[in-house]
Amino acid sequence: MMQAPRQAFSARLLKLLRIIRQDGGMAAVEFALILPILVMLWIGGVEMTQALSVDRRLNNLASALGDLAARSKQLIYSDVDNMFDIAPGAMFPYSSTGVRMRITAVNISAGGDATVAWSRAEGTGITSYADGQDMNDYVPATLRVADSQVIMSEVYGTYTPAVGYVITGNVNLDDRMYFVPRLTQYVKLCDNAGENCKS
Repeated sequence: MMQAPRQAFSARLLKLLRIIRQDGGMAAVEFALILPILVMLWIGGVEMTQALSVDRRLNNLASALGDLAARSKQLIYSDVDNMFDIAPGAMFPYSSTGVRMRITAVNISAGGDATVAWSRAEGTGITSYADGQDMNDYVPATLRVADSQVIMSEVYGTYTPAVGYVITGNVNLDDRMYFVPRLTQYVKLCDNAGENCKS
């Protein structure tokens, strides 16, 4: 008589142990819990990669602008405008809309002071530096070699994330590069008639 309740208890205990050992749905539950985190990491990685790619293209554009100016002996306004026209190609496949650019020739005096010789800019909200403007805060002391000139190129842009979950809002990007004139000591900028030159 006593064995029947024991057998019933043992059967129930075995059934309970079998239920506890069931782990068929555990992987699905774990996946459901971790999926949002994985999606956020993936989106964040994509957005960071896109932002870095746009920043790299802005860097290449600044480098190209400064290098083109530094390879010249004399420029006219339309030459500089043509240089600015490389922006769509340099930024491809990203849009160059909203990219602001500036090329400035900075003269270094015998005493090591930096001033603007000439400056040209293109883009909304950016202007050329005034002739003679002090540039000591813009040109590092190590680049201010007496009686020389430095070509400074600047590029500004904005990265807008496609999704905006990880990177929220616009990210302002900029780059500034310096070049030494290669074919002459001072690169001149003249009007389109080749007159009224500044150097």
